[in-house]
Amino acid sequence: MLEADMLNEGYEYLLRQDEYKIVKREVPFLSRCIDVVLVKQDNTLISIEFKVSKWRHAIEQANNHKLGSDAAYICLPKRTITEKLRQAVTNAGIGLLLYDANANEKMSVVIPAPKQNDNVPAFRDILMSTLSKL
Repeated sequence: MLEADMLNEGYEYLLRQDEYKIVKREVPFLSRCIDVVLVKQDNTLISIEFKVSKWRHAIEQANNHKLGSDAAYICLPKRTITEKLRQAVTNAGIGLLLYDANANEKMSVVIPAPKQNDNVPAFRDILMSTLSKL
């Protein structure tokens, strides 16, 4: 599976979910780009970084996204979760989604992201502003 395919299919799946009032992809943020940004009906802002491999790099990216989002996730293809991956995600304070192209529910939460209490309100405002322009 290519990362672009997983991102495209994941994005299309998220667009069909009623819990999100905004679903945008490739959102510019702090000289980077977030794969997918969601805004739930209660205005919770969620960022997702998709990776087929190199989950450590995905964690670094999601860690940066936490500056402006209420919750940050990485999304990986369905796999067995190793203790090393579980600990790395938990220690980074991000969540883990698994993607399964063959399932009706394409994405499932394996480790919920904790709500960020340390996001920077100005960065969150920047991200929300960017979303409104896309």
